[in-house]
Formats: sequence, structure tokens, C-alpha cells
Amino acid sequence: MPTTEMTEIAERNRDVVRRLYDSVMSGDLAGIAPLRSADYRVTQAPGHPVPGTRIGDDASAAGGLVFSALGIEGLTVQEIVADGPYRVIGLVELYGKDADGQPWTMPVAECFKVENGVITDIRPYYWDMVEVQRIAGTPRRLKPLENRSA
Repeated sequence: MPTTEMTEIAERNRDVVRRLYDSVMSGDLAGIAPLRSADYRVTQAPGHPVPGTRIGDDASAAGGLVFSALGIEGLTVQEIVADGPYRVIGLVELYGKDADGQPWTMPVAECFKVENGVITDIRPYYWDMVEVQRIAGTPRRLKPLENRSA
């Protein structure tokens, strides 16, 4: 059973993520900086157009690349779930236009680690990575399966 202190910490962590999303949606990039540690990490999946783990300023720059690569125009927060001393999950719907100007939307679950009131780690999980690659204009190149019947 959660203690009152744990519940208060979880609510403060949820508020940090809520303020991050509010800053992103309003275009207040300066408002994002105090919500993240100087050495925060962002890890994108290997199939993402901007893959890998980046730290601090490199993570911030990569965030701009992601918005540009996917033509992201905004997001709608569906839910922010926090429990325990560190973990927060943001469930959002991203939307934008692809390179051909066609609108798209996609659910994304973002896992945050919040320590001492600042975000230290972000790991986004996109609903459909093949669609992310299509939106970004970087289709996955599949290797043909070898003929195993001999």
C-alpha cells in the first residue's frame, strides 16, 4: 500500500511531465530546460529515424530532429500515469504531416524517469515503427528470406 509520501512524490513527478508536455505544446522550449537534468538521456529504438541514446544537449538537439523528420505538428496528452518514486508514463497521440503533406497520427507511450524533481531519462515507444519510417521517408529495407527448403 503506497504511503502518503510516495503518493506525493508520484504526483510531483506527474506534474513535471505534465509541465513538459504543456511547454512542448505551447512552443515554450525555454520552459523545458528546467524540467530536465543537464545529463538527461533520450533513447530511441534502432528502427527510429533518429536512433540511439543521446545525453544532455545532444538529446535536446535530437528532439528537434525527430520533430522535423516526422513533420510533428503537435501532440494530445491522453494520460499521465505515475506510481512509485521515479517512473512516469506519458500516453500521447502525436500528429503531423508526412513529406507528401498527408496527415498522420500515432499513439506513443513515453517512459520517464524523474529524480529530485527533474527528468533524467526518456524512452519513447511508438505504436508502429514501420509507419514512423514511412512518415520520415526512411522505409525499412527488408532482406529477402533465404530459401531454407533444400
